[in-house]
Amino acid sequence: MKKITFICCWLLLLTSYISPVNASQFQTIDSIQEATREFIASSLPASTDYNLTLGKIDSRLKLPLCGIPLEIYSSKDVLKAGRNSIGVKCKSQKKWTIYTSVIIDIFKEVIVLSQPIKRGEIYTKDILQLQKKEVSKLRSGFFTDPQKIINKQASRNLNLGAVVTLLNVKEPKLVKRGEKVSIKISSPNLEISVAGIAMMDGIKNQNIRVKNIKSKQIVQATVAKQGQVVVSF
Repeated sequence: MKKITFICCWLLLLTSYISPVNASQFQTIDSIQEATREFIASSLPASTDYNLTLGKIDSRLKLPLCGIPLEIYSSKDVLKAGRNSIGVKCKSQKKWTIYTSVIIDIFKEVIVLSQPIKRGEIYTKDILQLQKKEVSKLRSGFFTDPQKIINKQASRNLNLGAVVTLLNVKEPKLVKRGEKVSIKISSPNLEISVAGIAMMDGIKNQNIRVKNIKSKQIVQATVAKQGQVVVSF
């Protein structure tokens, strides 16, 4: 009986000794995820406001413990808002590589409307404000600088709180078909202005056809500002 008790105690002692050693021979899921977090933190600009959702790694996976720091890399050159594929590689004697995913929610202050705007109306400073948004959902683009929108024209009706995107901003028409314009004729030695009629709509720096009211001649001119076009020689 004493012999059996001794053997049982010895087996229990041996088991308690072996289990931690065996467990320590494998790379933990936590260590892989922590290395992934550190990689993303070092890859994004320091001022980035973001949240991470790490992809699940099968807890049954038994990877040999890596004797050197893990190498983490992205499948693309630059991390982006949204889903990213991340590689985790061990280059020690027992090499291995796995891939996981991470969703990066990046938040930025973007321009939204403080009041509705109708198609054709001009964006002004008093109807624009900054609001923090998760930008991966803004697939049509966004603005962070109001100066890039002010005095531009709305290309569609937008409601209060709408994010101003690249698709709903366009250059305003400075010249409209059929209206009178000033035709500035410019050359190194001469500069005169004559009255004309716009034969088509035009935005800034667009070439349009205009008619000289006096000579009836139609010429190509560049829209310079509201009601003025320039012909250069």
